Amino acid sequence: MIEKKVNVSDLEIGTYVSRLDRAWVDTPFMFQGFYINDEEDITELTKHCHYVYIDTSKETLSNDRLLTLESEHSSVPTLNAGLPTKKVHYNDITAVEDELVFAKNCHRDMTLLINDIIADVEAGRTININQAKSTLSSMIESVARNPDAFMWLTRLRDADTYTYHHSMDVSILAVAFGRHLGLTKEELQELAIGTLLFDIGKMKLPANLLNKPGRLTEEEFDLIKKHVNFSVEIIESIEGISNTALDIAKYHHERHNGKGYPEGLQGTQIPIFARIASIVDCYSAITRNRSYCRAVSSHEAIKQLYEWGDIDFQVELIEQFIQCLGIYPTGSLVELSTGQVGVIISQNRVRRLRPKVMLILDQHKFAYEHFPIIDLVIETEDADGYELEIVATHEPGSFGIDPKTFYL
Repeated sequence: MIEKKVNVSDLEIGTYVSRLDRAWVDTPFMFQGFYINDEEDITELTKHCHYVYIDTSKETLSNDRLLTLESEHSSVPTLNAGLPTKKVHYNDITAVEDELVFAKNCHRDMTLLINDIIADVEAGRTININQAKSTLSSMIESVARNPDAFMWLTRLRDADTYTYHHSMDVSILAVAFGRHLGLTKEELQELAIGTLLFDIGKMKLPANLLNKPGRLTEEEFDLIKKHVNFSVEIIESIEGISNTALDIAKYHHERHNGKGYPEGLQGTQIPIFARIASIVDCYSAITRNRSYCRAVSSHEAIKQLYEWGDIDFQVELIEQFIQCLGIYPTGSLVELSTGQVGVIISQNRVRRLRPKVMLILDQHKFAYEHFPIIDLVIETEDADGYELEIVATHEPGSFGIDPKTFYL
């Protein structure tokens, strides 16, 4: 690589940008290293950077080649460092509004499934794996058609159900991530089952310990860590469970730098599905209110995950997860350049800055009587002819917005 520092005003279409003058996750650009495809890319760089570094060893590409690259970048780039090879390319085949009808019923079935699993474990019964597989298969089919419906529904969890229903949200997010990575539906099933059950051992821990509002003592944390062994014992008793699902429970608290538990594995010593589960588990946790910590916005969570790349988590997987979620993940509360506030209900897989938004508050921050939905790909200007764009993200609960009141 031969890098050259260039002012953004001097950039040309077809040039390869290798570095920015700030962290790339603080910008709308999804790839750390990309060709400038059009004037819109230069305009966006101008908004966020004073200068960039270009790789002069890479050829300046023609428009035809750039169009080919843009199509390639709408899917998953080549993976490396022990990541799975993309086997399946999924397309959105339903609109989020249509898929939401099915997803809500399936989401209800998953909630009932979790309640049945809890009852089985409390009564000392073996978990009904066939029931779990059937319910999860319906969820997987929905996520395969369009993941945004289920991604939206994961934002609606009540705070007081966090401990035992957190794994349900992780299972949904993990399947959406696996879809992005191109896993087969059989692999998505293994990922879904493993993440649904990975924390089941917490049921054997005292509730006051799980819900403690303050910092855990060293002795309390040692006890918390035993939930991994408890989970493994429960899962091993299920006839027909796979080693893949078992590995997710056993290793999802291992960390890339070797400072996790229970075995201190590092890097690619950690099974790939456990690495996926650990990232999704962390993201789901920090975007939820917990007894000892307030939730952060999805946008802030993305920044934190990126900072933990190559420390707690494999950076290549983190980058793929961020691409899966988008700059403004489904369910994020955002403010438009008009002052209107809304929630992201659907992603544009190619133009990540132009998602579909359900408006909740008008420009004066008064609630709409009926919540209009706008597609920023189609609606590009406001009533005065100025560019209509997302200008800010807000923490969960901002403006007194209760997801259960507005989102559905």
